[in-house]
Amino acid sequence: MLGLSTVFTDLKGLTEIALYPKPKGTVWICVGNKNRNEALKRLIVSLNENADADFGLSVADAGSADAASLYSWIQKHWTRPLIWSETEEAFSRSKVFNRAIRQAPGDLVMVCDADMTVPHDLEQRIRRFIRPHSAWFPVCQYQLHQDDEAWKWLSAGTGLLAMHKTWHSGAGLLDETITEWGGEDWDWFFRFYRTGIMPIRTREAGLYHHWHVSLAPDSFTALF
Repeated sequence: MLGLSTVFTDLKGLTEIALYPKPKGTVWICVGNKNRNEALKRLIVSLNENADADFGLSVADAGSADAASLYSWIQKHWTRPLIWSETEEAFSRSKVFNRAIRQAPGDLVMVCDADMTVPHDLEQRIRRFIRPHSAWFPVCQYQLHQDDEAWKWLSAGTGLLAMHKTWHSGAGLLDETITEWGGEDWDWFFRFYRTGIMPIRTREAGLYHHWHVSLAPDSFTALF
């Protein structure tokens, strides 16, 4: 909760969580990729451990090396619904995520980085908080360095989220013009509040963001 200015949005969201049934339908996992091929494979393996989950996978690739081989691997190892698209445009996290969301044919979506691994009960966690006036922004654990065995909690969750596409269309998608690395996530989070959607942040054990070399373009500046 952010204060008195959001109290009615918070109350509306909490009331719906308590009274509304959990949403039905396929949950589309929306992923953007640029040379995160091995990481994406690891994510898919962890998604497959969600036995009997009603998942679809929407991947938007931006010129990855050996994209054809990656697509072939996914087709072999992902037996659920799949939407794949690829372009040669310069990588932008906002652009690839927006494309993945738009091309997902279902209404329930979860935006997920390719560098993640997920818990085996992710579907149940997603459906727990998605309602007409709420969206779920889970807080994950991450590695500080490549060889660091300790996992740290992020201070907040803004980049990963699950939502109704149709109910939350008023908030729009990620702003592709923002030039602060990570700024697009915070902008999106607060836009949900401004359009009457309660963003719910919960720490989720088993949701991990793995270390990787940064893909931030030279034109991006640090947000903090």
